[in-house]
Amino acid sequence: MAEKEIKLINWLRLAFTPGVGSITMLKLIQSFGSVENVYQQPMTILNNVVSKGVAQSILSDASLTAVETALNWQTQSDKRKLLTLESPEYPTELAQIAAPPMVLFAEGDIALLARKDKVAMVGTRHPTVQGVENAKMFARELSENNVCIVSGLAAGIDRYSHEGALMAEGSTIAVIGTGVDVQYPAGNKGLYREISEKGLILTEFPLGTRPLSQNFPQRNRIIVGLSRACLVVESAIDGGSMISAGYALEMGRDVMAIPGSIHNQMARGCHKLIKQGAKLIETAQDIFEELHFVSSGKKEEKQSASDTNDPVLLAMGFDPISLDSLGNKLNYDFGELCGKLLELELSGQIANCGGGKYQRVFK
Repeated sequence: MAEKEIKLINWLRLAFTPGVGSITMLKLIQSFGSVENVYQQPMTILNNVVSKGVAQSILSDASLTAVETALNWQTQSDKRKLLTLESPEYPTELAQIAAPPMVLFAEGDIALLARKDKVAMVGTRHPTVQGVENAKMFARELSENNVCIVSGLAAGIDRYSHEGALMAEGSTIAVIGTGVDVQYPAGNKGLYREISEKGLILTEFPLGTRPLSQNFPQRNRIIVGLSRACLVVESAIDGGSMISAGYALEMGRDVMAIPGSIHNQMARGCHKLIKQGAKLIETAQDIFEELHFVSSGKKEEKQSASDTNDPVLLAMGFDPISLDSLGNKLNYDFGELCGKLLELELSGQIANCGGGKYQRVFK
C-alpha cells in the first residue's frame, strides 16, 4: 500500500473516531507531531492528552468501517475527493480558522476551493417574496462577475442563492450538514444534483450522517471560513444566520446585510447587524467596492418605486398588503381589482403571499 494511501487512512481513522472532534485532533497532532505518531503511542501516553475513554477509542477499530466506506465512496467517481488538512487542495483560508474540519468530502469541481473571490450568502428558511428575489438577484450578479457563492443548501435563502448563481452559469459551493450521500431537505434533491455537476458539494460529516440539529451551526463555520465575506440576505433577529455572522466576526471576515421593511420580521436580524456595524448592502456594486472585487462593468438595473405609473403598483408600496386594504386605497370594484392583480401576478410584477395578501416584486 502506498505511503500516501496509508496517510489518508490514518487521517480518516482518527477523524472518524468517536469522541475525537477537530479541536481534540489538532491537540493530538500538536502533541505528537503527526497523525501517524498518534498511533505509535501507548495508552498511558495518550491518556496524558485525552481521556481514557477517547484513548481507548483511538486504539480500537471503532472507525474502520467508516474509513472503508469513505474510501469506497471516493473511488466511485473522479469528481469525488477526500481532503485532509494536509491535502494540497485543502483551502488555505479554511485551514486558518480556530477549529478547521480535519476531513472534507468533496464532490464536483474541486478547483472552486482555490478561488479567492468567494462570498457566503445566508438567510432565513422562511423568506419573504422580496427576500427570494434579493437572494437570486445578488447571487446571479455576483456570479456573473466571477464571485463564487457559498451557502448551505438549506430551504429558503440558501436555495435561492445557489439557484441565482447557477442562473448565471457561475460557480457555487454548497456546504451541507449531513453526509454527502444524504440529500436534505428532500425538496432540494434536484438542486443538489445540479450543484454536484456544475459546482461543488462539501461536508465534514461521514457518510450516512443524518440532518441532526447540532450539525448545522457546525456547518456554518465552514461556509464562513471559506469566504471573504458573509452577506445576510434576510434573517429574523434570532435566526440561524446570526450564528454565521458571529463566526464571520470571530474569523475577521466582512459582515454585510441587506436592509428590509421595518414591518418585516425577517429583516430585523439584518437591521440589528447593520446597527452593530455590518456594511449596509443595497446593490451588488456595494459588495464589489467593499471587497475591492473587479466587476465586469455590467450595470445593475434595479426597479424603483417610481419606475411605474400603474396606480395598483404604486398603491401597494413595499410591504405585503391585503386585498381589502388595497381596495380601500383605490377606486376599483372588487372584480376589476382581482382581475388587475391576476394580470400583475402573471407578469411577475407582484406575488401572492397567501392569506389574501399580495406584495410587489422589485427585480
